[in-house]
Amino acid sequence: MRNIKFKIGALIFLLFIFNNCGFKPVYKLSESSIDFRSYSLLLMNETDVSREIKEEIKKSFNSRSEVKKDYVIEIDIVENLDPLITNTDGTVAKYRIEIMLNFKVRDKNNNSYLIEDMVRGFAQYTVETSEIESNEKKNRMSRIATNNAIQMMFSKIQSDTSITNDN
Repeated sequence: MRNIKFKIGALIFLLFIFNNCGFKPVYKLSESSIDFRSYSLLLMNETDVSREIKEEIKKSFNSRSEVKKDYVIEIDIVENLDPLITNTDGTVAKYRIEIMLNFKVRDKNNNSYLIEDMVRGFAQYTVETSEIESNEKKNRMSRIATNNAIQMMFSKIQSDTSITNDN
């Protein structure tokens, strides 16, 4: 009985200590989060990337918004398709898709760059016997990898902006 009371007391003590330690998550979207509707989008190499990637990026930005666009995000997209597993007959059994977004955030008012960074998104897929099914899987995984990269880009912009605002 005494041992149980000691464990409960220690647990309550640790919870009290960690509750008041001042931890603040860096990538958490909060009340001070950025309104990405004030950002416009500019794809630098739009003709060189697949339709799925362009649609996924444009879907993430609300272009019909009536909010004044103060910032421009310039994105240069690199799409890599690497074989992971090759069969003994030379055919590829599994691919990895890597989407790299090199982005710059530019202030429209004074035409200066605020942030310049790069993010990556990954996905894998196995090749199916049907070419149609394989292409559908590839397109779906391209969307997933692009979405992962976009989420990381939003987090980096949010983090860099909040650090700038704190200083």
